[in-house]
Amino acid sequence: MSRRLAILHHARSFFPLDLYRAIGDDIEPLWVLIDDASQDPTARRLLPRLGTVIDIAGLDLDEAAGTLATHQPAGIVTFVDDNLESAAGLAARLGLTYHSPEVAATLASKPRQRAALAAGGVAGPRFWTLPAAIELDALRALAHRIRYPAVLKPAAGSGSRGIFALFGPEDVLTFRLRGVEQLVEEYLDDDPTCDPRFASYLSLESVVSYGRISHVAITGRFPLADPFRETGNFIPAAVRPSLHRSLIELTDAAIEAVGITTGVLHTEIKLTSAGPKLIEINGRLGGRPPFVLRSVSDTNLFRVACELALGTPTTFPDFASCRGVGYWRMLQPPLNARRVRDVRGLAAISEAPHVDSLRLNHPPSDTVDWREGTEGQVVTVQGHVDDFAELADAIAFIDRTVEIDYDNAVSPAADSLRA
Repeated sequence: MSRRLAILHHARSFFPLDLYRAIGDDIEPLWVLIDDASQDPTARRLLPRLGTVIDIAGLDLDEAAGTLATHQPAGIVTFVDDNLESAAGLAARLGLTYHSPEVAATLASKPRQRAALAAGGVAGPRFWTLPAAIELDALRALAHRIRYPAVLKPAAGSGSRGIFALFGPEDVLTFRLRGVEQLVEEYLDDDPTCDPRFASYLSLESVVSYGRISHVAITGRFPLADPFRETGNFIPAAVRPSLHRSLIELTDAAIEAVGITTGVLHTEIKLTSAGPKLIEINGRLGGRPPFVLRSVSDTNLFRVACELALGTPTTFPDFASCRGVGYWRMLQPPLNARRVRDVRGLAAISEAPHVDSLRLNHPPSDTVDWREGTEGQVVTVQGHVDDFAELADAIAFIDRTVEIDYDNAVSPAADSLRA
């Protein structure tokens, strides 16, 4: 018998058809549209074919919960940070398993989360909050108290959007957004012992079920594109087994500090010269790790997230067993690129034995903008290899084979990012 699961859809969430295929035939999706999701043309065309669509845009939480209750959902879930607090508010009103409203509010706010982690003694960067209504004199004074280099982030958001490197007080004044709360974090250095072919940060994919914590995978990363845009990841990570215990303990401490008792989590950690430090904890499934993990193991994190939302106790005895190394590579446009002129080499990539899929996200004549963050990728390649040596070779092959020409901005404004 099908169980009804309310899925709060978002334009930046997983493609609905991919999610529908992954969650299983015994779960009936109720696609819940709020705010921007109700205006998504893809959602309007595709979602009715994949389940019941419930539009609650413009309703307050009490009204939305009343509307949703008529469909009798057995669980609720979202896969984007934007909808965490709405999902928690609806779950509390409907008696469904999910983050509490307090926990969701902490997860959705980077300053609030950072304060909770610091209060819990979790190792992380120093940080400074820029209030939305801060006066200019106070901003200047704060800018001189910050330890540089530093990283400026929006207080809420994901996908590497709106993140800048700061090298001095003048940069705070340059990149400060008026009327918007932002967070400044101390820049964390790289662990000099890490493999230089890969980035010195990673993530743990974890499951918390009725307070019991399981860790499913460690996801590695490739070096970032300026300014802090992701270029892909791989599972398992190229990290020394001797580090596993400290990574797990750091993640467990973060989960306890925030007060999480349920959900699939995506926790980002930087490997520094002083040891692992927590970047942030996300109270939902990571964007790419579920796909990469499925390519080399039998673990379906999409399904796991849905089962948890439906109240099914779910635990894992150890990391998922992987058959080789799965990867997801993203080619990002340069900072000054404004339009794709030509793309070459895709045929050779698609024929490579280690490539499972290739997607051209921005064909010639498409505009591109680094401000889209990680999602501005021009080409995406997914595949699998036997080991890390082959992984490095595969990424080098992709990078030298795909050639992308751009029409670039005449203005050197992008250089002022100093990323």
